Amino acid sequence: MSNADELKKLKELLDSKVISQEEFDKEKSKLLGNEIVETTPSDDVINNKLDSKADKKNKTKKWYIIAGIFLVLYIIGSVGGETSNTSSTISSSSTISSSTSNSSSSNNSSSICETWANQTANNASNMADIFDNVAINANDAGIGVISFSTFESYLKTDLRKAKNIYNNQLSLSPNTANDTSHNYFLYAMEDLIDALDFVILGVQQNDPDYVELGDIYIESSTSNISLATSNLRDC
Repeated sequence: MSNADELKKLKELLDSKVISQEEFDKEKSKLLGNEIVETTPSDDVINNKLDSKADKKNKTKKWYIIAGIFLVLYIIGSVGGETSNTSSTISSSSTISSSTSNSSSSNNSSSICETWANQTANNASNMADIFDNVAINANDAGIGVISFSTFESYLKTDLRKAKNIYNNQLSLSPNTANDTSHNYFLYAMEDLIDALDFVILGVQQNDPDYVELGDIYIESSTSNISLATSNLRDC
């Protein structure tokens, strides 16, 4: 079971009050590989615990904004770049296959592969556009240019687009040599959809833990995009 699945279960237990926030934080740290250091509480820590509920809400809000912006900056820096590279690689592969298809005895197979490569490159480009949109809108929400309800609305629009891209990719038929690449690209899109779902939930509930889950799915999406690229074969 992946860390994201484990964290999702822990979050459900926390929301159901089966475990405490302290237990949740402890188990989450274990899953993420963080060491928990026991220290004697300082006066500042004690005073922080005496903050009013309103102050705590404001701090949570600020923490969420920071986490959200970090998430989308990670998306645009890592996944966006990986997706653009994937699109370029697929396009190059399609160009190579087109230049050699006239002398090949398997024109039909090459044609199927070229169709898959061209559509996949287009889907990769559209996927990168979604990352751009999320990054821009998250930044605007963080500095107050747009409200969080507007940000949520934009995220839902991006989620619908991501699902449409996924369905389009699912309808494509790669040649046998590119089956593995095709499947990894589908996994990357599924991770993107899950990431957007969790970020939307984080916005709705003002809960940074859900944003962290989204971040984990983004990391998984990055890995799958890299695998899709490394397994790409010429038509």
